[in-house]
Amino acid sequence: MRGLILAPYQNTQGSRGENDPNNTTIFVGGLDPSVTDDILKTVFGQYGELVHVKLPVGKRCGFVQFAKRTCAEQALSVLNGTQLGGQSIRQSWGRSSFKQTVLENLFVLFQSFGAESGTTRRHSYLARK
Repeated sequence: MRGLILAPYQNTQGSRGENDPNNTTIFVGGLDPSVTDDILKTVFGQYGELVHVKLPVGKRCGFVQFAKRTCAEQALSVLNGTQLGGQSIRQSWGRSSFKQTVLENLFVLFQSFGAESGTTRRHSYLARK
């Protein structure tokens, strides 16, 4: 494909996640083993609509994805360091959804190729999540 440039792998943790306006995922560490996804949904759901909550088995951490960045920001600032299940939790920005990022990039790429060739067809199947 003419004009296609592949970027090197970039780590999205840390400050990049913090500065990514599309990132709505919070990493929650230091979880007590008794904490369940339902507990995380109840606690974090107070700050806005949740898209996804994941607790990797045996990891004592979790990921909470909000529908809106502002809700995630509020939860991050209020809940960081609070007690949950007898443990003080720590939070930071998680990674943006890889699948979502790839699909959005492909959609933009195909739109630009359509614009180059004079067509305006939309590839809506690429925008599905």
